[in-house]
Amino acid sequence: MNATEAFAAFVTRALTPTKARRFAVLASSKKGQRRALDGLCHDFEPAVRDAAVCTKDYSRLWGKPCYAFHPRVGFGGEFSTVRDANDELALDDGWLIVLQDGSAGIHRPEARWDDEKLIAG
Repeated sequence: MNATEAFAAFVTRALTPTKARRFAVLASSKKGQRRALDGLCHDFEPAVRDAAVCTKDYSRLWGKPCYAFHPRVGFGGEFSTVRDANDELALDDGWLIVLQDGSAGIHRPEARWDDEKLIAG
């Protein structure tokens, strides 16, 4: 999967249906991708389905390849491991890391460094 496909698969699993459709449509164009990145700060977290939030244990994800979504790394910056992406974004907030297969991700909301969520659909 490329970054756009992984993002769309992830939001379809993790978000409420209406927001999932909106984010998936945004991901399909460059302009929409910029809007999706902006939405990670405010629109994303309220749309996460409660059932998709998992216990915060990243051990099974650390070594897996992923895409990161944040204005500094772009829409779907590719990383060889989740640990590398997390290290790169450690000083930032308002980001999303998604496994390359779209099955799980980690979201850190804006201005809440200690409130990351492990999300799996």
